[in-house]
Amino acid sequence: MSMVHSESISMATERRTQARIDLQISVELAIPGHDKPVRASTRDLSWGGALLYLSEPLPENVETLTLSLPWRTGKTIRALCQMLRERPLSEGGYLVALRFISLSPRGQSRLERLLKMLHPSDTTAGEDGKLALFRELEVTVSDTDELREKLLQILEGRYTVTVFETYQVGQSISLSIRGTFDLPSIRLRARVSDVRKSEVKGFDWAELYTLSLAFEHPSSTIRTFVDLVLNRLSNTEEENSTFSSYLEGAPDWLKSVATATARSSTSHTRSELASEEETRSCLESEFPEAVERLVAGWGNVKDFEMVFKSLVLGRNDLPGGWSQEAWDELEMLQSVHDRAYGVSEQRSSPLKGGRL
Repeated sequence: MSMVHSESISMATERRTQARIDLQISVELAIPGHDKPVRASTRDLSWGGALLYLSEPLPENVETLTLSLPWRTGKTIRALCQMLRERPLSEGGYLVALRFISLSPRGQSRLERLLKMLHPSDTTAGEDGKLALFRELEVTVSDTDELREKLLQILEGRYTVTVFETYQVGQSISLSIRGTFDLPSIRLRARVSDVRKSEVKGFDWAELYTLSLAFEHPSSTIRTFVDLVLNRLSNTEEENSTFSSYLEGAPDWLKSVATATARSSTSHTRSELASEEETRSCLESEFPEAVERLVAGWGNVKDFEMVFKSLVLGRNDLPGGWSQEAWDELEMLQSVHDRAYGVSEQRSSPLKGGRL
């Protein structure tokens, strides 16, 4: 990768809301109805989109296309994009402005990591008048019913919230719904579709705005995610199970879905004692090296299955092997990963400890 200074252009019609990183890197564009990808190079990259240079104009009537950015070890970051503008340059070639409109959780995670590597300062708050990488809207929920209501909104592909600060229509943001106590936290990529001034009784002293948000993830992914969280809430609501945070490094939207299952009666006393200081899952407390290995393979089907299989077989010859509590958590993590990322062709049923 090489860094260059982007040309100052008057293409943008909306006010900039995110930092744009000057960057020149070769990319590919997949255009509907065309077999061969189009080669291009970036001029700048941001959370919300990219500015590209092409030697030839794009085909007429192109509205959406897929951008592929290179990632580590031959992998890519794919984003479905809306073409905003195309402008010819006097010296030859064309500038094309793209807006990201949909990324998979894995693609979003990679995009964020790339942007943070190129822009290592505070990502969500501008410094010295500089724009941040992205704007984060944080909403706190304190009970299961409130979280379920928000999840059902998200399932419909929209979300409405009243806030103290205004946002720009069309602005792409990070929506964080953070649960208190044992409730999970959710993080999704969203776009502001509408902003209205609001009046709320008791808040006459403040300027309030009601935002309507649409999500920038595939609808099938949103449904899978919401189903996972709703099922987890239903299964554990009466058990007061604790949602763990040991998937550090996994895609943000799935981190808190992974939770320890109900503790067995034999470990009840030990769990009560541990909760006085810090509530931790069985894997966190007894097998931290297993957690580290699972995190390393998270998001890649082949890598995760290889790590999981190694863990399964690696303890069969040890006294006692895995405890039932650890197995429950491992199988739960595998189920989450399978539903989010799929399974390889070599495996059609869940891996079971000692029963491969």
